[in-house]
Amino acid sequence: MKISEVAVLAGVSPAAVSRYFNGGYLSDEKKKKIEEVVSKTGYVPSSSAQSLRTKKNLIIGVIVPKISSESVSKMVNGITKALEGSKYSLILANTDNAYDKEVDYLNIFQTGNVDGVILTATIFTQAHYKAMKKLGKPLVVLSQYTEKFSCVYNDYFHGAYYAVRHLIDKGCRKIAYIGVTKKDQAAGQSRYEGYIKALSDNGIKPDPIIIKEGTFNLDSGTARMKDILEVEPHIDGVFCATDSLAIGAMKVIKEFGLSVPDDIKIIGTGNTQMSELVTPSLSTVKLYYETAGEEACKLLLEMMQGEDVFKQLRLGYRVIERESTNVKQV
Repeated sequence: MKISEVAVLAGVSPAAVSRYFNGGYLSDEKKKKIEEVVSKTGYVPSSSAQSLRTKKNLIIGVIVPKISSESVSKMVNGITKALEGSKYSLILANTDNAYDKEVDYLNIFQTGNVDGVILTATIFTQAHYKAMKKLGKPLVVLSQYTEKFSCVYNDYFHGAYYAVRHLIDKGCRKIAYIGVTKKDQAAGQSRYEGYIKALSDNGIKPDPIIIKEGTFNLDSGTARMKDILEVEPHIDGVFCATDSLAIGAMKVIKEFGLSVPDDIKIIGTGNTQMSELVTPSLSTVKLYYETAGEEACKLLLEMMQGEDVFKQLRLGYRVIERESTNVKQV
């Protein structure tokens, strides 16, 4: 069938049918008539013809650091949720935590068949900013703050600050920190700064020998916790930049014959499923990853519709108190 035939059957103009399939404005009456014809005939417009006519491919590119990460999968869920009811689909580019691949995919999407890009960045380099500027398409940065582009991110600093405050309120005074590279502004630098600020605001001097940097996995938490306990076995609290690091740290604390939370209280970040399943259950900072993905996609859709928007949206956090900081679960 052709659009003109659908128009005749629906009793509307071909332009109205075209607007229906391209997301343009239509009265409810005309929309209902067209929907009835489409339902009866099974008509599907040619995607290639639509692309030629609208100069849109109805595809967005989404660059993520590690699709197996629970936080990343939540953000992608939010993106797909925001796309429901739209005509857009997505292409997912997984970099496996290789930040140079983020630049490669930005360059690929520059000439590829996407109408806009969501970049879930890890580390910003000059190469990143160069590729982002050259992209020439609507771009939203997800999970990191940047002053140069629209972005949606969580309040990592205050999440860390109040996680450490929670440990202090529970009586901890010698609090260790296991984090990740400070080149990562969100997971590394902001959470480290929140830790330092909470200590200093409460008259506690940070001790460099119990501040360690690892990577985004359980084994790294195990190794760094061992490093800390070998040089300073008398700590009474630990703040970790991720739940995985915290769960790895808990394993070592037990191996050293110490108890969580009686000897050492510990809190993580992320509110992963494992944080509830481990014993004792892990206190953690809930970050609104799915909401962040949804809001980033909504913003990108606005930009792709030609809206002149520039937004920097910061989402909140919630400290969830569980057994690892001596909060009994009901």
